Amino acid sequence: MWEEQNKKAVELFQSGRHAEAMEMAQNALKEAEESFGPEDARVATSLNNLAEMYRAQARHAEAEPLWKRALEIRKKALGPNHPDVSTLMNNLAGAYFELGDFAKAEYMLTGALRILEASLGTAHPDVATTLGNLAAVYRAQGKHPGARAIYDKILTIKEQIHGPHHREVGACLNNIAGLLESQSRYAEAEKYYRRSLEIAEKVFGPEHPNFATSLTNLAGTLISQEKYAEAEPLVDRAIAIWEKTPGLDHPAIAPALGGIAEFYDLVGKPAEAERLRSLAIKTPLH
Repeated sequence: MWEEQNKKAVELFQSGRHAEAMEMAQNALKEAEESFGPEDARVATSLNNLAEMYRAQARHAEAEPLWKRALEIRKKALGPNHPDVSTLMNNLAGAYFELGDFAKAEYMLTGALRILEASLGTAHPDVATTLGNLAAVYRAQGKHPGARAIYDKILTIKEQIHGPHHREVGACLNNIAGLLESQSRYAEAEKYYRRSLEIAEKVFGPEHPNFATSLTNLAGTLISQEKYAEAEPLVDRAIAIWEKTPGLDHPAIAPALGGIAEFYDLVGKPAEAERLRSLAIKTPLH
């Protein structure tokens, strides 16, 4: 009965029937508590599933106590250093992050990282994921040197696992560049964006929207350095790619158009600036 309810709850949620899914998940939790006892590992699974449903609806305050209880159950059932314990610590850290309690988020992630490094080694994808979460917490607190050290560590892991030209390496380079930009260290950011751009061209191809995004990332840091002549052909090329796929009227593109329109005004292309500005205004955001 519990397994069927649990499975059905997940299926309902994935199909968008959230109210029914959460009612089923609550029934599964009650069934697990009554059939297996309140400290059983299956109770922790039900608690985690219900918390995930709350998280998906941005109801983080309601998810947090469920994850806390699930964490304590798993610690007792599996021991405090089991990798499955670190998963719940990551989940709970996410709730704390969204609630703005960065100190608790950092504490949870540091503990999760310690467990994962001890059980999986220091160069494992799950370690890199937890490091990325910790870097986000550091950035939110303005701890830029700490975040940078973590990003460098993630970059080393990704290169060891995937090689130097993988999309995940490119994403890590983008994170480092973004961090540097947030500190107005544009010349340093430019170096990382250039390498990320090379990877994007190899991975996605020169006509892919993701490559266009990489072009605008590099252009943005060039513009911040007033290197307008270098930035302009990159922006032009990005717009040409986006016009083909997915189209400049696509909601994913709209947020970038306003900034590009301002740049076109700056370099003496008022007609093109107005065209992009009108598209940005008309395109609905979903």
